[in-house]
Amino acid sequence: MIVLAAIAYFGSACGATVTPPPPVFLKAAGSTSVEPLFALLSDAYSREYPHVSFDIEGGGSSLGQTLVESGEVDIGLVSWPPPTLNSRFRLVPIGRDGVAIIVHPDNEVAGLSLIDLRRIFSGEILEWQSVGSTGRSIQVVSREDGSGTRAAFEAMVMADEAVTSTAIVLPNSQAVIDFVADTPTAIGYVSSALVDGRVRTVPVEGALPTLESLDAYPFSRDLTLIVPESGSAEIDRLLEFIDSPAGQQIVSQRWGLSR
Repeated sequence: MIVLAAIAYFGSACGATVTPPPPVFLKAAGSTSVEPLFALLSDAYSREYPHVSFDIEGGGSSLGQTLVESGEVDIGLVSWPPPTLNSRFRLVPIGRDGVAIIVHPDNEVAGLSLIDLRRIFSGEILEWQSVGSTGRSIQVVSREDGSGTRAAFEAMVMADEAVTSTAIVLPNSQAVIDFVADTPTAIGYVSSALVDGRVRTVPVEGALPTLESLDAYPFSRDLTLIVPESGSAEIDRLLEFIDSPAGQQIVSQRWGLSR
């Protein structure tokens, strides 16, 4: 009888169901430069923790900050540090990126200096032949107000000068790439991780924004998350995952960035 009782006890214990953790839904919004990288990281996180799902939107770094500070999203995505940040929030870098200068593949310009770029984007230099290339008048392409990449570019390149009023202003990095790929006279700037074979990256001060040369490249920046200072346990665990070898492998190998 003792043996039978033991079998009955262990049999019932083995048949007990394990209660899964309750579903968690996290919303993130902001920089179109950070959005694709965060999507890769969140997908990997959800595979490890299937009870967690994400809703991710672009809209620009400024929007990401506004939405997270107002409580409309859980995580803000920013590609340039905001000038001010509510004390209830903090910035968490997830990868190092370069702002790449891109032109059409047929453009023969060999390289540009910081001064060249400032004169081109301010409208002082109007012809490609002035910087060692050929072709017609330069078409400057910029980003919309509120873009972290635009804020980064203007801070690192333009100093106190404004981008020319003749610039084509586009809403996201992909639109800039598409326009430059279709326009032989165009020049624009995007996250180096988003550049594809339809455009050509121009060396600046002799350096390209590659993983190996970001320290020497003049236009590097952190891609960053804005999270509550006292975040939820799930956000803290997500940040630990991003900082783990598995997370950083995604950042460096699949996204081509450094930490």
